[in-house]
Amino acid sequence: MLPRVPSIDQQGTITGADRKDLMKKLPKFIYDEEKALEKTRKVLTEKIAQLNSAIDDVSAQLRHEDAPNGAAVNSDEVEAAI
Repeated sequence: MLPRVPSIDQQGTITGADRKDLMKKLPKFIYDEEKALEKTRKVLTEKIAQLNSAIDDVSAQLRHEDAPNGAAVNSDEVEAAI
């Protein structure tokens, strides 16, 4: 029986379980490094989401502070002021 060929997505990366199986076959130091990189990617993605949320919150606060009398505020002007 021939070995199964791993699944590769459109970007050329190995997907899902195939990727995990392949990574486990690599020398331990390469596997550990890849796991550490993946963990770092996940943490950075979460931090970016938190920063985006904080930016949205501050932007919303600035819009409300700049127009207390109900005057319309151009979002481009607010962003330019930041």
